[in-house]
Amino acid sequence: MNTILKRILGASLALAAFSFITPTHVQAQTCVIPPTCESLGYTLTDAECKGRTVIKCPFDLSKVFCVSAAEVGESGECLNVGDILYSDMTCSSKPISGKIAIGVVVSIARGTAVALDGGAAQWSTEYFNVPNLSNNFSAPTADFNGKGNTKIIVDFCKEKGYSCPAAVFAYTYRTIGTQEGDWYLPAGGELKEIYDNRKILDETFSTLGKESSGGSVYWSSSPSNVSYAWGLSFRGGDWGDYNKKSSSAVVRPLIQF
Repeated sequence: MNTILKRILGASLALAAFSFITPTHVQAQTCVIPPTCESLGYTLTDAECKGRTVIKCPFDLSKVFCVSAAEVGESGECLNVGDILYSDMTCSSKPISGKIAIGVVVSIARGTAVALDGGAAQWSTEYFNVPNLSNNFSAPTADFNGKGNTKIIVDFCKEKGYSCPAAVFAYTYRTIGTQEGDWYLPAGGELKEIYDNRKILDETFSTLGKESSGGSVYWSSSPSNVSYAWGLSFRGGDWGDYNKKSSSAVVRPLIQF
């Protein structure tokens, strides 16, 4: 705990003791000038403490002091790529005993985390275009609508009686604290974020005793045309449009927190 934080906590205890002096004893006491917010280290505003824990000055609540999660214990916020996501949708940088890990944070800006487990599946067992889901004729790195894509694919396949194993695997994936429809098959742009952050993610997977991303091809929810859908090789980062029926690739669901 840093020196300023110790001084703040010490001053708070002193203030509490000072407040218990009763009026009948005031004449017997030496007049004490209370400390100012500035002298205690409360020199910032809420805005300047964004992303950190805020401690307000007891004399002026507009004056604050801020500390990192490491100084006061984990805050529960998802702050960094590679953080562990728990079943109660809180995060930490290191495992917390008694909490159930369900994923690893991929993007703070988008609020996404990748599942700790996955599977292998075909994209579909038949060739078809999905209405309301546009084909991407080039690498789909601008597509970040994996959750919407997955729901469209699953609903269409259910309506037509088609089999769409990859999307269904992701859509029906469940953990403690989540339900059907919470997880989804990443879109091309989301899949690239997993690949770009794979070294950080793999460190957390290893800490949790889970398999790393490895060098396999991963499915996206972004189709290329009636017969092909986009997959990304985690061996070299190469995009390929793989045959929906004959290709089996990795499905690693995402969730939004």
